[in-house]
Amino acid sequence: MADKQKPVIDEIASVATDFDIFQGFMEQIANPDDVLRLECGGDISLYDHIGRDSRVSSNLGTRARAVVGKEWTITPFSQEAIDIKVAEYVEKVFLGFPFDRARRSILRGGTLKGFALSEIMWDTSEGDTFIADMIYRHQRRFTFDTSGNILLKTIDNPMGMNVSIRDGLLLKKFQHVAFGDEVETPYGVGLGRELYWPWWFKKNGIKFWMMFCDKFAGPTVVGEYESGASPDDQDKLLSAAQAVHTNSSIIHPKGMSLSLLEAARSGSITAYNDLVNFMNDEMTISILGQTATTTGTPGKLGNEQAQEKVKDDLVKADADSLCEAFNARETGVIRWLVDYQFPGLGRYPQMWVDCQEEEDKKTLAERDEKLSVSMEKSGLKLSKSYYIRTHGLEEGDVEIITPQPPLSGGIKKPSPDKGSGEGLAFAEPAATVVDASDLLTDHLAQQAAIKTDQWLNQLRALTMNATSLEDLRDTIVEQFGSMDTAELGNIIAQAMMLGDMSGRLDVAQKQ
Repeated sequence: MADKQKPVIDEIASVATDFDIFQGFMEQIANPDDVLRLECGGDISLYDHIGRDSRVSSNLGTRARAVVGKEWTITPFSQEAIDIKVAEYVEKVFLGFPFDRARRSILRGGTLKGFALSEIMWDTSEGDTFIADMIYRHQRRFTFDTSGNILLKTIDNPMGMNVSIRDGLLLKKFQHVAFGDEVETPYGVGLGRELYWPWWFKKNGIKFWMMFCDKFAGPTVVGEYESGASPDDQDKLLSAAQAVHTNSSIIHPKGMSLSLLEAARSGSITAYNDLVNFMNDEMTISILGQTATTTGTPGKLGNEQAQEKVKDDLVKADADSLCEAFNARETGVIRWLVDYQFPGLGRYPQMWVDCQEEEDKKTLAERDEKLSVSMEKSGLKLSKSYYIRTHGLEEGDVEIITPQPPLSGGIKKPSPDKGSGEGLAFAEPAATVVDASDLLTDHLAQQAAIKTDQWLNQLRALTMNATSLEDLRDTIVEQFGSMDTAELGNIIAQAMMLGDMSGRLDVAQKQ
């Protein structure tokens, strides 16, 4: 019998097998960003200039803070005690250093340039391993080889030394995060590629705008000299004109005229303004997916509320990229931490960012409540697995409530003592006596409701299985005689007897 075919686990279309004629002879991977290579001379530091633009800086900050502002959780590998212990330790470590600051740098710089690298500063104390800091390092200092290993450029090794593997073992030192929708190489796909040309046109448009303002913000001084004036007299006239307005002064022979001194000013000021505003909007769309977050009013009638949701999708994508890197099987900092602290365990928790809005959670809960009421009328109910899956719960987060049987006779019900402080803090609350008849009444009502529900469920089943109204009528008539009414009759009799005894007791107490 032939063996079952096994899947091919090796990578075939890797970067090392790229058809590029130059890439095939290189051990390092070149950044595939054409804008970076053709317009910036391959220097990724130019993207820092783009990041300093007021509109770009504001939008990048908005996008990064939107992720950092979300709550993050550590999900254990399972609900076993050891896995819960590991998850609690990982959470404690990440709460012990400025993790928000580290994430802001990764998100802001990584989304702009396509990738981000942070150096993990490990520390140990009394046998425990923890993270002292995650320091963001500039992308210009790193390249990657064809195996995806990180190469750090140094003074001694300007071509880059391998800081992913040392002596055949993982160095576990640099956390790498890649961003972008078309990620094929470790360099990712940064927003700088899309922002370069809008930023370039905006920068040069403002430069020409400033020249225009310098030219036409004040009037041009015009001097006239006689046709027989000497060069010295002409120089004196020009010096006098320049004393009034530097670089905006001219002289010409008397009787001659110059045109276009003021004509160019009409309409040009709005052209520069429109150009800059258009480029600003283009950059905002590239970063946030829309302009409503920056220039619009979220929630306003129209499509701006829908546009706000676009940004939410980008925030979730950034958060997922961050968490997927931290949870990575070989290169994730969470696995490194667990291997150091719990060697040989091989069971790793995961970090996830909760990107669901509180309003969305409230709406979902209200929807489930209405759905439960509607389904109950049909004899159905939502399952436990549905709540766990829909609301992101764990198996141990849900417990089945076991109803307690009512007690016969009077019982003491705790209640706070309003006349003293004993109802507060950890003091034992005072007690009030509840009449046993009230408990018996509630008990009988519950038993009657249970029996009635049984009948209704039986009728629902008959209705669902009936093929026609006539069939349903005949089936109900046949089944009606088989329905046990003795138990319900007994409940009603007990209730009537309880009512009679309670009435007699009330009359006797009033006498």
